[in-house]
Amino acid sequence: MVPSGPKLDFLGASETVITVAFNPLNSHDNYVVQWKEYHQKWETDGESKSIDVKTIPRNSNNKVQANIEGLNPGTTYTVRLRVLSAASSEEEVPTPGKPSPELIIDTEAVSCTPKPNQCAVQ
Repeated sequence: MVPSGPKLDFLGASETVITVAFNPLNSHDNYVVQWKEYHQKWETDGESKSIDVKTIPRNSNNKVQANIEGLNPGTTYTVRLRVLSAASSEEEVPTPGKPSPELIIDTEAVSCTPKPNQCAVQ
């Protein structure tokens, strides 16, 4: 049986990128981060990104970090994580476990105001 996905931690969001992190399970190396716009349905509109924790460096807290890119500015997204079973052959499709608790995250709106660490020349 495939376990439920570990809890995701929100690290940050920009206009088009959401960054999350998680503690991988010792028993599994393959995960899938899934996201959708808040009002959409997982079954028809959800997108995903596969993660093999053996190939991704850990951050200072020993967590795996994932960036979800190409998002729409000023939009609310729902993000979750699923563990994938280990496929016994190349033809077998890995089975996902139950999803982690969902995070609801807003991307930043497009702004014309300079950020505090930038300077403007007139």
